Amino acid sequence: MSDHRVTNEDEESWVLLQACPEAIGAQVLAGRLQANGIPARVSTISPIPGLAQNAEVHVPREWLARARKCLDEPLPSEEELADLAAHTAPPDDGES
Repeated sequence: MSDHRVTNEDEESWVLLQACPEAIGAQVLAGRLQANGIPARVSTISPIPGLAQNAEVHVPREWLARARKCLDEPLPSEEELADLAAHTAPPDDGES
């Protein structure tokens, strides 16, 4: 079993990508990045636990440009999502 410890160097390699007014928004943003293969993590910031929390999304420094590019790409419209959902996969004819 390996003993992985987070070092200061590991912590310093993560940089702020975006601050969000609510933790749920930050989680959604991190999920979008992760769905595109980009490591991301959320840290919540609240002076008093239980109150509405601000949150920050962090990515490794070497992924920052790719993360920004990913967020610059527009999300599909409702019509595009409906069109994608209406299409079914082609039938499997058994050939491989």
